[in-house]
Amino acid sequence: MKPHRQAHIAADMSSQKEVLGLIYAVYSRWAEPFPLACKKGCATCCTQSVTMTSMEGEAILDFVRSRSREKWLHEKLAGASSGKGGPGRTTNRFAEDCLAGRAVDEAALGNWDFTPCVFLEESLCSIYEVRPFGCRSFGSLVECTADRAAEIAPIHLAVNTVFTQIIEHIESDGGTWATMTDMLHSLAGNQTGSRRTQILQARPLPGFLLDPHEVRVVNHLLRQLYEESGGGRIFGDLIDNFMSI
Repeated sequence: MKPHRQAHIAADMSSQKEVLGLIYAVYSRWAEPFPLACKKGCATCCTQSVTMTSMEGEAILDFVRSRSREKWLHEKLAGASSGKGGPGRTTNRFAEDCLAGRAVDEAALGNWDFTPCVFLEESLCSIYEVRPFGCRSFGSLVECTADRAAEIAPIHLAVNTVFTQIIEHIESDGGTWATMTDMLHSLAGNQTGSRRTQILQARPLPGFLLDPHEVRVVNHLLRQLYEESGGGRIFGDLIDNFMSI
């Protein structure tokens, strides 16, 4: 499923945010029927390893500024881990390497930080309305504990990866990708000389890593995005380039 040409990218920030909102809505409806054990107050997955694009970071900043809570954000970010570094590759870069048959060693995937998210307040998300897709896609069929990891249906994981790739693709004309706290430190100008951040360039979609039985599900979702966007060119291009079945 490699492209015949570069798929179209939304040109401006307002268009990108509209596309992002549509992606969130379509994904939420699709994922809703899964019998997830997640409930209000469950925050095991809410860590500082969550990644997002600069567009998603701008949405968080807009949310904070609209409530005149810049000082609050500064204090939250001051409590973040001191730049442990995130994944060494974006999702699309990882997919690109896999599709090209290039080996990716474990060290190249980067470090993960499972410190609780700075936006948790009494086990609840204080930016829930504008949480990035990395948070929206979390889910488990069983209750997570210290001794029991999350479980997710393979098709759920596949769709999560596809939507993550599409969001990165939308930002690949100049946008960036990083962990949530690194991104917000960068966008809000809170960088310090002692903090090690890793901001990567968002990359265009190279193709999807899907099994044959997963292709039809993803094709259906892309067509739904295309129809609900009023024939949006970006989704038409993704279908034409990657979903010819």
